[in-house]
Amino acid sequence: MSVILMYHRVADIPHDPFELAVHPDRFAAHVEHLSSLRRTVPVEDVTARHSAGGIAVTFDDGYADNATVAAPMLAAAQLPATWFITAGRLGQRRFWWDRLIEALLGPHPLRDSVDVRISGRDHWLDLRGADARRTAMRFLHTRLRPLPPEELEATVDELVDRMGAPAPAQDDLTMTVEQLRELAALPLQEIGAHTRTHVQLGGQPEHLQRAEILGSVEDLSTLLHRPVRTFAYPFGVPDAVGSRAPRLVEEAGCVLACTTSPGVVGRRSRPHLLPRLHVRDWEGDEFAARISQTLSRR
Repeated sequence: MSVILMYHRVADIPHDPFELAVHPDRFAAHVEHLSSLRRTVPVEDVTARHSAGGIAVTFDDGYADNATVAAPMLAAAQLPATWFITAGRLGQRRFWWDRLIEALLGPHPLRDSVDVRISGRDHWLDLRGADARRTAMRFLHTRLRPLPPEELEATVDELVDRMGAPAPAQDDLTMTVEQLRELAALPLQEIGAHTRTHVQLGGQPEHLQRAEILGSVEDLSTLLHRPVRTFAYPFGVPDAVGSRAPRLVEEAGCVLACTTSPGVVGRRSRPHLLPRLHVRDWEGDEFAARISQTLSRR
């Protein structure tokens, strides 16, 4: 058995409702433990028989802190990692869920409630107090996720405006093209694709899935002047992946693809539907225990 670790951010942020960030100090402890184990392998090696007990490190989305904080730490420790990049977001505005988090959970005042229309249905959201806003955040994340990219972005923009939230203090959370190239030049660091817009693939028409999957692989290959051989599905639970996406990923020339479903990689794992372990903001001791428990599963 092997395990693929899934990270998203290495940052100290005030609100993290989806547990995407690991504090830099705790990530340093993770890196130290991985170095001591001497088991970290490239993600392409996890399905090989000789890599039983191997640990692969992956990061999703393409946040700027991946390039400025996490990648240099891993490269300095001589640990391989794979960075699944949302190709169309490079140098662009923050992801839609980050805009909602800042709007709903920030310290600023909001209107008491807001009406929103999603997929032809009207919804009323209570915004009175922290608990109500967190409930609204979870509701919106679930309902907005299946929308096609243009409709999703337009809905979020309108919603943030109607809530009365201020403009974000900064909008540079995503990696730039230059940062991506610098990351890709570090030793042992590989780049994988994560669609163009971070769309939920399951439920989308084939032409959109094809553009998002094959297009992101082509875009990144062109930017980096080297093949992109791996992929990760946005929101990668089964309903968010669907049945068509794995076939398109294989068509794009990717030898493997990662989901967000929990589990270990074994001989029966399907190479284009690999499970991962979502790493949260764990202290070093808990991280070590989680790795040990995961690898001991049979």
